Amino acid sequence: MNKRLAAIAILVAAVAAAAGLFANPSQSAAKPPDCVPDGNFGCQILLTGSGPSPASLQMNVLGWMKFMNRDSVAHTVVFANGLCSLTVDPLHQPQWGTSCPGNFMTVPGRYAYTVDGKYPGVVVVNLVPRSVRLTARAHVIRGGTQLTLHGQVTRGFVSTAPPPPVIVLARHSSGQPFEPVATVRTKGSPQTTYGWKLEVQPNVATTYIAKVTAQRLCYYPASRCAHPHRRVWANPKSRPFTVRIRREGPR
Repeated sequence: MNKRLAAIAILVAAVAAAAGLFANPSQSAAKPPDCVPDGNFGCQILLTGSGPSPASLQMNVLGWMKFMNRDSVAHTVVFANGLCSLTVDPLHQPQWGTSCPGNFMTVPGRYAYTVDGKYPGVVVVNLVPRSVRLTARAHVIRGGTQLTLHGQVTRGFVSTAPPPPVIVLARHSSGQPFEPVATVRTKGSPQTTYGWKLEVQPNVATTYIAKVTAQRLCYYPASRCAHPHRRVWANPKSRPFTVRIRREGPR
């Protein structure tokens, strides 16, 4: 390969890496929502004479959205699931728009609707993103040596929910299923990122992964939390981390 081709290859690889084309699927970031509510404005869809704008809206399950009418005539919004039908008048509407009654869009899914019976629209509600990482100081150790697995849990926004625990799973060969070996607490005040660690002493080659499944939304007992058993957060898994055992030479 001549110098010019080598330079082109390096440039292509750098661009692809920056774009995340070589990222492991388990750690790749999900498509961000089109709208992240800030507590005041929420997600807004503008009703016009030519249909809704945007016609397709991505949002997270804990968000909320409203329809705004800046046209000179009223528009009717009807959701296909039958759970919401409303007429949005251009006059005398609330400051930030008109919303559907109830909370049917607090469950992940695709919510199709029409405006004035002819313009299609859809609201796509996704789980709130989270990620979990697992690493250690070495991939190769002497059998029985203590090794600290550690990593971070990152969630989509600062929440009053308790820090989610990490479940660590392990297997000794690719033909075996991963089995849970420990549940590790994470610590910290309400924030987006929490650290965790676990001491292990493998005697044979072992592959570890970490996952997060907790769905709590508040510090109260489950009986006082809103929808304590409903799935709101994504359940991520880390990349596998394999620890191999160093063979000891003859003494």
